[in-house]
Amino acid sequence: MMSGRIPEDIIMQVRERIDIVDLISGYVQLKHSGDNHLGLCPFHNEKTPSFNVNSSRQIFHCFGCGVGGNVFSFLMRMEGLAFPQAVKRLAEQVGVEIPEDEPSPHEIQRRKEREQLSQIYEEATRFYHQLLLDDPRAAQARGYIRRRGFDSEAVRRFRLGFAPDSWDALCEHFKSTGIDADQARSLGLIRNSDKTGRDFDMFRQRLLFPIEDLGGQVVAFGGRVLDDSLPKYINSPESSLYHKSRLLYGLYQAKQAMRRERSVIVVEGYFDHLALVQAGIEQVVATCGTALTDDHAAILKRYVERVILLFDQDKAGQKACFRAMPSLLQQGLEVMTLALPDGDDPDTCVRREGAEAFLERLNGARSAIETYMETILAEAGERAEEQARAIDQVVQMIRQVPDEIQRNLHLGQLAHHCGIASEVLQRQLEKTPPQSSAPPSAPPPRPAPAVSPPMPVAEQTGDIKAQKWLLTLMLADASVGVRVEETGIDSLFDSPACQRVAQQIHRAHADQREPGEWMLDQCEDPQDQDLLTQLLVREQELVSTDIEKIFGDCRQAVVRSQLKQRRVELHTQMREAEQSGDSDRHTACLQELTRINRELKSRG
Repeated sequence: MMSGRIPEDIIMQVRERIDIVDLISGYVQLKHSGDNHLGLCPFHNEKTPSFNVNSSRQIFHCFGCGVGGNVFSFLMRMEGLAFPQAVKRLAEQVGVEIPEDEPSPHEIQRRKEREQLSQIYEEATRFYHQLLLDDPRAAQARGYIRRRGFDSEAVRRFRLGFAPDSWDALCEHFKSTGIDADQARSLGLIRNSDKTGRDFDMFRQRLLFPIEDLGGQVVAFGGRVLDDSLPKYINSPESSLYHKSRLLYGLYQAKQAMRRERSVIVVEGYFDHLALVQAGIEQVVATCGTALTDDHAAILKRYVERVILLFDQDKAGQKACFRAMPSLLQQGLEVMTLALPDGDDPDTCVRREGAEAFLERLNGARSAIETYMETILAEAGERAEEQARAIDQVVQMIRQVPDEIQRNLHLGQLAHHCGIASEVLQRQLEKTPPQSSAPPSAPPPRPAPAVSPPMPVAEQTGDIKAQKWLLTLMLADASVGVRVEETGIDSLFDSPACQRVAQQIHRAHADQREPGEWMLDQCEDPQDQDLLTQLLVREQELVSTDIEKIFGDCRQAVVRSQLKQRRVELHTQMREAEQSGDSDRHTACLQELTRINRELKSRG
């Protein structure tokens, strides 16, 4: 997370003018407690506040999941921004002007091309939107929108457009405005015919829904026919601007409402989305013709705690709902479902019943796991094998829930439904391997890109305590850093994160900088930021300044770590020797393993 080409004095100005409590209060409800402010962490699911915002140091740290940082890193995590973007966003708020940098020729070209591509989509959006508003060819589309119950405000707010029944309307418009045809082809807005060699429009005789990225830039279109012809919907192909697994329709407009309500309604269709927004329900997004992905779930986690899946009531909608659940549950989100009257979708239901009645329906949303449980068990046949498979499917879904208490409560519900003892279900849950925990139809779990994981559990043992004390002393006293450097960082720290932070602290003191604030801007690894903020928040807890004892404890921790690593290697070598029938090698490994275990025991 380097500062890039933004001058350090500018970064310092922005940091000094932004109050971290004010910034985070826009996302998290904080309660004042001395010099600190406490709240529920926006980066993991929790019931008891462990998220700490320190006003005097201008940092945040969560004692639950371990994430931490300053104003820039908070905005980066919440909004999915790169460091320069976060600085520029906050600089605009406080009136700090960022001078133009001097990027490399390659970077200049890359920025120029991306800007040109964005301008092409903007021009296409304006062209299609104006056609819908006043072109005679769009009369049918305007009538269709009115019959669906949408007013001109919704059309203008979401910049809906219309692609006429013409092979080259957009092609000709691009020619008249001097837009490069190759770039337009790369975005999928126009295509080239193999038969004629001429370009033709991607969208024809369709109502268009502009799809925006998190910054509000149009990067794709969703197109719907005005009759019953197929395919009903087509979307822009993926491009350098558009990655459908990372974008949700309407998210840019819904972000503030989602933060305020701490919940989001996810629908499948563009019209479902528009109908709810027109009814005054703002915290709603739609999938862009694709299944909900792990990336989608990670993005939603930045803004909300609860997700209400409001898909079509048919089999396909139910399947889509169940496929979306694992990714959302793994993020610690509360996942709900809502049943609508037969034959209804969100669009028809909210227009018939009105916003107030529909909101009452939303208040009756049920746990998605309960719905899944009832559905899967009801579909199981009479044979014991079928019922066992159904129960196992539900157990696998419950396994996606990270909170142990919630998992146990769901297991209790399952036990009640199927008549199997909770202890048996618990054993089944514990033996289910992580890689096969999701239902076959669900995508394999991946780590969330936007939020860094907390420090590994292995690093939270007693072995790490002395190393953290030593790092804290290094922050407070430059002479300690000099001695650490002379002794050897690798001989005092076995954790890669601790090693990196130690190097950065020494560098800061050598450059005569205050290490805390400067390092928070310089740390490239989010895990390093998490460790650093933990040290800064807990600096006042430093109870030991016995440097010799701390050095000795750190050396012991490194030796223990090396011995444990060697023990793991020996177990692997012994298995290999056993499989190959090499008894001599197996015996030698066993002797060394015995010696290591004895030494570890003697070292406590």
